[in-house]
Amino acid sequence: MDNSSLNMKLNLIQLFVLLLCPAYMAVAQGSINMKFGKPTKQEMQMTTYDAEPDADAVVLCRLTDVEYTIQQTGYLVDYREKVRIKVLKPDGARFAKVVIPYLKNTPMDNRSNESKMVLKTVLDVGSVSSSLDEQSGAMTTDDLENYSEESIEDLKATAYNLRGSKVVKSVLKKDAFVDKKIDEQHGQVEFTLHDVEVGTVIEYEYTLHSQLFWLLHDWFAQGEIPVVYAKLDMNIPRYLLFNLEEHGIQRLMCSCTSSNMRYKLESDPLAAPVVMPSNHYICVGRDLKGVKKGDGVWSMQDTCAGVTADLKHFSMRGAAVVDCTRTWEQIDAMILESEDLGKQLNEHSPLAGELKEAKITEIADPRQRAEAVAKLVFDKVKWNGRYELSPAETEETLKNQGGSNVDVNMLLLQSLNDAGLTAAPVMLRMRDQGVLTTDFPALRKYTTFIVAVVLPQGNLYLDASSVNGGFNALAALLQADKARLVLKDKKGQWVSLQQSAKK
Repeated sequence: MDNSSLNMKLNLIQLFVLLLCPAYMAVAQGSINMKFGKPTKQEMQMTTYDAEPDADAVVLCRLTDVEYTIQQTGYLVDYREKVRIKVLKPDGARFAKVVIPYLKNTPMDNRSNESKMVLKTVLDVGSVSSSLDEQSGAMTTDDLENYSEESIEDLKATAYNLRGSKVVKSVLKKDAFVDKKIDEQHGQVEFTLHDVEVGTVIEYEYTLHSQLFWLLHDWFAQGEIPVVYAKLDMNIPRYLLFNLEEHGIQRLMCSCTSSNMRYKLESDPLAAPVVMPSNHYICVGRDLKGVKKGDGVWSMQDTCAGVTADLKHFSMRGAAVVDCTRTWEQIDAMILESEDLGKQLNEHSPLAGELKEAKITEIADPRQRAEAVAKLVFDKVKWNGRYELSPAETEETLKNQGGSNVDVNMLLLQSLNDAGLTAAPVMLRMRDQGVLTTDFPALRKYTTFIVAVVLPQGNLYLDASSVNGGFNALAALLQADKARLVLKDKKGQWVSLQQSAKK
């Protein structure tokens, strides 16, 4: 939704709640301890959470401030996070271990094809370049590609325990924070607090410093344990306009108001601060229930209260506005034009010769021909257990005798097309990553693709991970209710893989 509709909807919700229970709101606001570094007597003596007596632990307070800094050629964004947790039962001590993920600085040439595709759909580098390069002091293509680094800073973590009438605190030393490399594009900082037991109050805070100004991180107030109070506070320059989506069964109280922010350019530190108009978003969650992953719940994101965002448009000072909105048809075209997926769809399979030699291309019945092609491919290459979005070159997959699901799927797509069948990728979001929302099109919402054989009597679906089950026997993880069939020279189609699995 845009700013006006979001503001109208959420202000109506706020008005209703305020009229309904003003006294409760006043008491609740006053009972929240938002000062970190000194837990209250009530927090230290707390033994159960009345709203959920069986809870192992409870988040007493979580504050997330999102602050932007303006630079000569771009923006920086800081996520300042503060969390306070009360341990109520022995199992609650597991929250002493904290993992904070972040994106690593990867040069554009060394990024995966997936990363390049996502960047292209969020900010089409070609249009950015043509719109802004001629503007004095504005962002260039090289500038955009270099805005790729995140880091975790200002980490603090403390455990508080009540010993008699005295509060004893255990402060984690700097050398206890471990920075780990997960892969070329992802890292995480890990730490484990000491002296955590039943009754402990855990506090930690940090800043995620990010150059990815065009990507607002998802924020979910709710989790597996209950949350007494959570607040997201974002002040975003009006030159950056995001589409915000609110999620969850329990709703947040959100508002968007016009505001201002002051900034000074690094290139001219003696100049007076400049005032820039901004949009000030506040989302508050109160008394949120713990969400357990169980039957019918594939992803916590489907049920947890939270906010996600996609960039609608942006501009720099004195530069033209760059429209970042896309239609699903435009994203289809980007996929078909991409170097890894689209380009390979137009290439012949390295198994084309074997298809002819085995006379598979001469099988009259299309389904039997498709089954023969699939058998040949799966006899040659095996799935390595990984789900991905971006496929390797099929020659490499064949040489390695296997790869990720999309590595094998691409070889299958080429082979099916060489056998005279119409085969196409079906883009989807795996069920454990949350439901694919279609209101604001974005390539980053996809996490993998499977294969469709398009036949007059109905599509046949197959993935490298479900080879033993045959067509329309997809793994439950891939049975998305909404997926996108991307066809060359035709309009893409939304299909239900859940319905197909029942046939």
